[in-house]
Amino acid sequence: MPKSNDQSTFYIYALVRTTGKTSYHNVDMGTFEDVTSNAVYYGLTRNPQKRLSQHRPIKGSDIGMVIIDQCDHPLMALKLEADYTYDHFEKTGEIPELQGLANSGVN
Repeated sequence: MPKSNDQSTFYIYALVRTTGKTSYHNVDMGTFEDVTSNAVYYGLTRNPQKRLSQHRPIKGSDIGMVIIDQCDHPLMALKLEADYTYDHFEKTGEIPELQGLANSGVN
């Protein structure tokens, strides 16, 4: 589990649907291959626990977070987030259910 106070590291994560209600502490480590079938969103954060607690009220209490990568440069973090989102599309043929299209001009 990543340290919540490690502000030098960017964590790339997937939000995944679970079969029941999760806690605000349901952050795990995994790989892209492990989460693709249940992933509904890909994002990045410096504080996984805080970010999960921000997502859950909006996206649902059956959401868990899996850290799938990390890096220490903001541009690399953005690239990895976009790469995993695109790889999900390539693998499943669908955009993750809750993924927004930030800065795309699409509503």
